[in-house]
Amino acid sequence: MRGRLVTLAAMPLILLVTVTPLVAKKKPQNEESSWNIRITPDSKAAGEGEKVINDTLILQQGFLRSKVGTDEHGFGTGPYTLKGKEITAQIKSNYEGKIDWSCLWTGDTIAGRMVWTRRDGAVLTYTFSGARAPVEKAKKR
Repeated sequence: MRGRLVTLAAMPLILLVTVTPLVAKKKPQNEESSWNIRITPDSKAAGEGEKVINDTLILQQGFLRSKVGTDEHGFGTGPYTLKGKEITAQIKSNYEGKIDWSCLWTGDTIAGRMVWTRRDGAVLTYTFSGARAPVEKAKKR
C-alpha cells in the first residue's frame, strides 16, 4: 500500500518533468541582429546613377547602421524606434543630409524603404529586403 502511494505521488512530478519541454514556447526572436539586405533604387534614383547594392543592416542596442549604404557616406549609426514589428530611424550626416529608414521585420526576414534627402534638397528613394544574417560562432583557439 505504501509503495503505491509513493508511486502515485511521483507520477505528477514525472509527468511535469517530461511534458514541460514539449509545451514550452519558443522564445520570440527580437529585431536586434545583422541582416543581409539588397537595396534597390527607384527609377528616379537609378536615373541619377544609383545602383543596386548588397549591404548589411545592423540593429544593435537601439541603434541602426548600414555598412555600405550609410558608412560610405559618413552617416554612421543612429537610434531606431520599434513599434510592434515596425522599425523606424533617421540618420544624419553633416555632409550628405539625412536618411529615413522604415521597415517591417518578421522572424528571419526584413523589408522596407530608405529615403535619402541630400543637403541640396534632392530626394532619392530606395526599397530593400533581406534575411537575418547567420550568427558567426566564436572560433576556438
